[in-house]
Amino acid sequence: MKNINSRKSRVSRVSRGNYASLSLCLAAAVITVSAAVMRAQKDRAALSPQPEEPSVASYQAADTAEHANTEPAAPTEPANQTAATSPAGTDRQTGTVAKPDGFEDLDEREDSEETLAIQVLGKNLTYIRPAGGAITKDYSMDGLVYSKTMGDWRVHNGLDLAANAGEVVKSAAEGKVAGITRDPLYGTTVVVNQNDGLMVYYRGLTKDTAVREGENISAGATIGTVGEIPCENGDGVHLHIEVMREGKYLDPKDALGIR
Repeated sequence: MKNINSRKSRVSRVSRGNYASLSLCLAAAVITVSAAVMRAQKDRAALSPQPEEPSVASYQAADTAEHANTEPAAPTEPANQTAATSPAGTDRQTGTVAKPDGFEDLDEREDSEETLAIQVLGKNLTYIRPAGGAITKDYSMDGLVYSKTMGDWRVHNGLDLAANAGEVVKSAAEGKVAGITRDPLYGTTVVVNQNDGLMVYYRGLTKDTAVREGENISAGATIGTVGEIPCENGDGVHLHIEVMREGKYLDPKDALGIR
């Protein structure tokens, strides 16, 4: 009886061992088959044609084609155009800018915008010199000049012309007398609103002026005589002229051509 039980026990152990071995073999077979299937799929994918990645050149070509279909063609120059200049008057060969008619004799100034504007507004008018004396003090709004009368350094917003007391002062251009004032610093002042758009201040006149406020005057008309300028007495007898346009001071030499 003991021997029978012993045999049954051995048979049972052998059966369990065989079952375990069989299970391992089946698992290995499944893994092998799965691996083979995956390799086959990869091989098929490698053999099948793949779409190429678009290059930068292809993008550029597509963009060019799109613009060619949507944008109008650039205008071409007329065939009969002989002058090699741009619309702005620039010579394409030398790079120089042609001056417009009527401006050939203008001074080449770094800041010539105001001079050009005045020439246009004045239509190249010939202005009358208000007084005959030499220039004794220049216009200077960018630098300070010494005032002998006030004993300090300050800007000079006008132009001083040497003159004799009682000398006749003439209007530089035709216009309308916009005002007559008695200033404690600048003496009697006549303001002329010229027809070219400039406001001209004649300072340092005597009290008895030759014009009335609101009167229309011609170029060269007498507006008064030279008197005194209290704030500039140290510079001797002279006529002080100021020129403004739209509230901005201009150099009378450029604005009125005074030399």
